[in-house]
Amino acid sequence: MTVQAPDALAVVDRVAARLSGKFAPQFSDDVVHEIVLDSLRRYRHLDHPSQHARALTAQLAADRLEALRWVEHYRDAPRPPSVLFVCSGNAGRSQLAGAILRATASPETRVVSAGDTPSARVLPAVIETLDEVGVAVFGEYPKPVVPEFIAAADHIVVLNCNDSLTALEGHPFRTWSITLESTSGKSGIRHTRDLIASHVRELALELGIEVRPL
Repeated sequence: MTVQAPDALAVVDRVAARLSGKFAPQFSDDVVHEIVLDSLRRYRHLDHPSQHARALTAQLAADRLEALRWVEHYRDAPRPPSVLFVCSGNAGRSQLAGAILRATASPETRVVSAGDTPSARVLPAVIETLDEVGVAVFGEYPKPVVPEFIAAADHIVVLNCNDSLTALEGHPFRTWSITLESTSGKSGIRHTRDLIASHVRELALELGIEVRPL
């Protein structure tokens, strides 16, 4: 007998139940359920088992709730620097920028990356070029630009994204005109990595974030 996978809404209920226990009593069951359901909608373009849309939904919902908790924690106190990097698919440039700043900045610095239309996975070549310089992207995944990430960000950097980015309307951001040089093979992606690393160092200096050498 073949055991069928539960439908998407049943998965939403399961994920919401798990996260409600983790984030209670700060967030109500209704709030958690709505965030999980909305997270599923944001991955509807990846609705195929090989693209792990349901697992991505669970991780995104958890990260959104963590962002809300972070905002609440620092509501009445000075908060550490927080940077959001954005590109189209959150599979290349924004992942490079986020990983480099996360690896070189002090632990209290909050670093998140996101994309206008998130891909199914981080590009393997990006992971490999970061591995070459000892920077890990374990646990990272493509995620959309959501209100919780914006609310938790003091500084937003958009990496040459040609999309409309309606999610950022009304929010100040800076743009880095950097393309992912994937057509020229590994050397091209290395060049993109090093260019982004230089921009990250300059940003950190401007924001007063102490960073270690890459």
